[in-house]
Amino acid sequence: MNARSSLPAALLALLGVLFIAFAIFYATTDTGLLASDVTRHYKHAALSAVLGVLCFIGANFARRRQV
Repeated sequence: MNARSSLPAALLALLGVLFIAFAIFYATTDTGLLASDVTRHYKHAALSAVLGVLCFIGANFARRRQV
């Protein structure tokens, strides 16, 4: 397997990690940095978590299967 064939899977996995990090950030921090008011944003956290899981699922499908 060459590095080029595993690139999409690696990028999707990296995006998944970033989305999960955003989910944790939104769920645990009172901030107005990325939103309009200074509260915890559980809807943003839930959406980020779902997107992270979908990226991990996509990475699983994008990786090359070994025979």
